Amino acid sequence: MRDHSKVSPQFWTGRTGRQIRRAGDDALLTALYLLTCPSANMIGLYYLPLPTLCHETGRSLQGARKALQSLSEAEFAQYDEATEYVWVVKMAQFQIGEVLKPGDKRHSAVVRLLEEAKHSPFALRFHDSYAKAYGLPEMPLHAPSEGPPEPLRSQEQEQENRAGAG
Repeated sequence: MRDHSKVSPQFWTGRTGRQIRRAGDDALLTALYLLTCPSANMIGLYYLPLPTLCHETGRSLQGARKALQSLSEAEFAQYDEATEYVWVVKMAQFQIGEVLKPGDKRHSAVVRLLEEAKHSPFALRFHDSYAKAYGLPEMPLHAPSEGPPEPLRSQEQEQENRAGAG
């Protein structure tokens, strides 16, 4: 969880902010929530189950979906319900800046956050948008020598049970 985040005054007066306001209160509240919620991070690419958004904003599932659609149309944020990932498209630009200078300590944090979200449908688009400005390594971000991830204990037990039953 972040201790602080920036919400630019342009949120209210810029083209995107005006478009979000025209979409209604649900879209406006959802946009502010996406910028400031406990799951949010400085790159704006994070896991956010829709029920969590609904619970914490007091919006209905239908209201949240409609708000997210409005935010997508305003090019503010994208949401993938299948993976439950959200991408606030310009969040990194506003939270970090246009460019990360060599040696900036935030570089490793950006790489780590992108690595955590590498299975989201937005990871490659984020990478394409910020790779040059932030000096990001090529995708995939994990080392090829890592091999497949270790199965969870429950998966190992399930595989053993299936093998014993067969």
